[in-house]
Amino acid sequence: MNTPENNRRRFERLQLSEDAIAVDETGYQLGRVSSAGGGGLQVVAASTDALDRMKSGARMRVTVVEPGSATTNTFDVEVRYVEGNSVGMQFL
Repeated sequence: MNTPENNRRRFERLQLSEDAIAVDETGYQLGRVSSAGGGGLQVVAASTDALDRMKSGARMRVTVVEPGSATTNTFDVEVRYVEGNSVGMQFL
């Protein structure tokens, strides 16, 4: 059952197209955005170089690009965790 008492999420996940990607302030492609919510987003790193740019604790400006709709949104984030090639970022 998904009640407020059972749901740990403070914010609902946002709907993004499957091809949404995250880029850093230099335009470097960090990876595909696998999920996003009111508190942050999760990125699947595109490469080991991309992982090197997203170290735990790093603060950065990330732009989410949805190529199909030409929609972009820019956020200041802090990298909260890195597990394998999955990176969790919290909005600042």
